[in-house]
This record gives sequence, C-alpha cells and structure tokens, in this order.
Amino acid sequence: MSEVEEKNLEISQEELDKLPKDTVHCFPASKTQILKRRIICLIIAALDAAAAGYLLAGKTDPGPLLWCVFGAIMLICIVVFIHTFVIAKYRVAMDYQKNEVALRYMFNKITIPFDSFDAREGAADRATQLLQNSTLGANMVKADYLVLDNVYEEVCYQTSSKDLASKEDFDMLAKEAKLVSSVYKAKEKYDALNVDENDSKKDSKDDTVDLVKEAIKEEKAEKAEKAAEEAAEAVKADAEEAV
Repeated sequence: MSEVEEKNLEISQEELDKLPKDTVHCFPASKTQILKRRIICLIIAALDAAAAGYLLAGKTDPGPLLWCVFGAIMLICIVVFIHTFVIAKYRVAMDYQKNEVALRYMFNKITIPFDSFDAREGAADRATQLLQNSTLGANMVKADYLVLDNVYEEVCYQTSSKDLASKEDFDMLAKEAKLVSSVYKAKEKYDALNVDENDSKKDSKDDTVDLVKEAIKEEKAEKAEKAAEEAAEAVKADAEEAV
C-alpha cells in the first residue's frame, strides 16, 4: 500500500466528529413480530401442557422419551418468549460508547467493532423474491434490506424494514450504519490488505518461478558440460585405438 493510499484510509478527527458521542441508539424489533411470537409460544406451550395433563389424568405413563419431548417443547417456548422481551429493547444497536454495532441474532448477542464494520444495501433471499414475483405475492409490501458485515469474518448479517419497529427506524439505522462505514473505512482497509497480500503472493510466485528457471538452466548447463566431456573422452579413446 502506498503512502498516499494509507493517508486516504486514515480516520481524521473531522470525520469522527460526524458521529454521535457517548450514546447508544437502539432499534427495537417489530411489535407485530414480537406479538406473533408471543402468541405462538403461548398456544404451543398450552397445547404441550394440555397433552401432558391429559396423559396424567388418564393415568397413562407416556414414558421418559415422551416426557423429554414435552419438556423440550416447553423449554423452547419459554426461551423464545423471553427472547421477545430482549428484542423489544433492541434488535440492532449502534453503541457510540463502545464503538461497536450490537445485534440480536438467534438468541445470541453479536457485536461488530466499528473498525471492522461495513454496511450496505441487501436483498431478499431467493425464496422471498420468487414469492414476491408470483401471483400470491403481488400485494406483498416489499421490504428494504441492510447488510451488517464484519469484514474480517466470513459470516455477515442482514436485517430488514420488516424486522424493525418502523420504516423510520430502519432508515435511521441504515443512515447511521453507512455513516460509520464511511468514517472508519473498514471495507476499504480490508480490500487494501487483500491487494497487498495478493501482490506479495504474486511477487513470491514470480521469485519462485525465477528460481526454478535458473535451476533448470544450471541443470541444462551441467548436462551439456557432461555430454561434452563424454564426447571428448570418446574421441580421445577412438584416437588411441587408431594408434
């Protein structure tokens, strides 16, 4: 990387001043999504408890395997139900105190440091696209998507306007995330590192090729010299026999 490129990738104080200071902006999950999950959890938990109660009332021992199934279903319902309260607080958060993006994904809290963070527009998955383009999905409201990426990891995360409490929240998140990306330039730095690494590999490969070529030349020269010596010895031997 040249000095000019390094200078362009440096984070200036002027750029940092564009970001909020010592605050956390939380973007909660969609209320509709939260309500649906709670209702589904309660219904499944009630059916699970009713099935277990029915078996007990009939003095039927379902056996340890079935008890494990009942217990697992109830446990999953409890975990999902509790998780709805967590994402009600925030599904994605821009933490300007710790300089990181925090998001809730599959019951886990994922954090991405600002200096590793990149945000860009996303797209619906293939199944959703096919549904939207079909007759059934003609009246579907199309969502906007935002990719939240740690450039130094293979996995990236995506959220949409349907996942968050409102379209305004999504637009605000997208604006802040893209601003952080433009200030910290994580993607540009990562790409520059890859270019340097590829150049280094190319130089190393070129050096290896040159060494191989040189070795081949030396080997050919040795063979030619040996052949010349053998030819000279043969001529000398023929001359001695002639005498």
